[in-house]
Amino acid sequence: MKQSILILLTIISGSLASCSKFLDVKPKGKLIPTEVADFDHLLDNSNIAQWVFLDNNTGCNLGYLTDNLSLSDGLGNINYKANNHPNIDRYWAYLFRQPYKNPATSDYFWDWGTYRSMAYFNNVIDGVNGITNLTNENQQYAKRVVAQALVNRAWSYFITTMVYGPVYKPGSPNDTKTIPYVISSDVGATLPDLSTQEQAFALVSKDVHAALADIPEVTNWPSRPTKVAAQALLAYYHLFTQKYDSVVYYANLAWTAASAGGTDKLIYDYNGFSWTEPTNIINSTIKAQDNFLTAANSRENLFYRNIDAGAGRSTSSYPSDEVIALYDQANDLRFKYFFLTAPGYKTTYNNVTYDDGNRIQYYRGSKTTMTAGFTYPELLLMRAEGYARTNRLSAAIDDLNTLRRYRYKTGTPPLVVGSQAEVIQQVLDERRRELPLGSFKRFLDLKRLCLETGKPWSKQKVQHKIGTETYSGTIDSKDFILTISNVVLKFNPQWNIPLDGRPF
Repeated sequence: MKQSILILLTIISGSLASCSKFLDVKPKGKLIPTEVADFDHLLDNSNIAQWVFLDNNTGCNLGYLTDNLSLSDGLGNINYKANNHPNIDRYWAYLFRQPYKNPATSDYFWDWGTYRSMAYFNNVIDGVNGITNLTNENQQYAKRVVAQALVNRAWSYFITTMVYGPVYKPGSPNDTKTIPYVISSDVGATLPDLSTQEQAFALVSKDVHAALADIPEVTNWPSRPTKVAAQALLAYYHLFTQKYDSVVYYANLAWTAASAGGTDKLIYDYNGFSWTEPTNIINSTIKAQDNFLTAANSRENLFYRNIDAGAGRSTSSYPSDEVIALYDQANDLRFKYFFLTAPGYKTTYNNVTYDDGNRIQYYRGSKTTMTAGFTYPELLLMRAEGYARTNRLSAAIDDLNTLRRYRYKTGTPPLVVGSQAEVIQQVLDERRRELPLGSFKRFLDLKRLCLETGKPWSKQKVQHKIGTETYSGTIDSKDFILTISNVVLKFNPQWNIPLDGRPF
């Protein structure tokens, strides 16, 4: 974010030290928010966008549970395990060995990500709603600010309930308790009980729908949701409820509004890319249609949240063979610009040399700025999936071909309509190619798609290899559920969750 957006006069910090206060956030500093504009500024704080499901070194162990990443013997057993890597939870996730994180320590995902952000959103909502005697103009301003906070809150809780909960199963009770859906900024209020997944889904829907009438069409930065972002969230939400007509409805509203000025303003044409240093492409930047390819406000970023940008490079992991095989290496320009061959991990440990040699690695996170929120290409792919699921196959293929014109070499033959299963598979393959390699997007897709047993795009297990060893994780199981840290649990005995005593 621009420095002018990052700097705030009001600092908010959370307290984790006292009983039942792990979510407390109190305004501190020289200025206490009293005006709508003061609360509005809180929505520009960098903490909101910086730490969503990222560890202290901006990685995400959720990506290591998926089929997108792989570890070599040296990278896994030496770089992570033998060297006691500070983020060894990524290694344990890759091995499906629980607990993935040390249950006795603070959880970055929880403390720095979801609930730190929530403190800002709830302070904004309660603070603005508590201001009286507003002029008509300020009332409208206040509604816009609250609407943005509501959508921010809904997006974060939606992701969190699925990360800390089981596979959501439409038509089932979904009565597993997952997370507290905190909506009060009052540090003296009793913390709510854990919400069931069904309750959390209902509250997410309520928050977004409450915001739709007032959320602005345009905001000053993509970390702030617009109306199109809110509609994209509803489309994404209904991918998990399997209400695909609603996916189409909201994705179509969002895409139609966003693309009114032309698709070129929403998607980069990779046919116009070139290297600034053709003889050193590993370190080269990319010349694009504008100068914002590596900025958070890139033309493609609809709703910005920071991402695990290093996933797929030899300092942390490699792209899996399955992912590499998913690309048309001759025509897909994403492969040309982002899947680059470079020296892999190499070290000597106990007089044994580990050398991965030259490996294909994933450089999209360093060549562009990606988002864990929503991009316009993902929005288009959500509409395509909704069309395919509701048997509007020509419309689905049209959307796919729209995106492919920007991603594949000019002259690559367009896709043609096949069976419904074939079109769904094509959409999901394109989605996997387009979304970030690491982070939680593929993790959540695996959870929703595992319900379609027998379909070629559905998996019930994920297998990983390190050296000669194979490790297997079951998607619809505890293997794909994060647990709440003991740091939180010991201050909230009312949740009736026993402390995790497993060795780490």
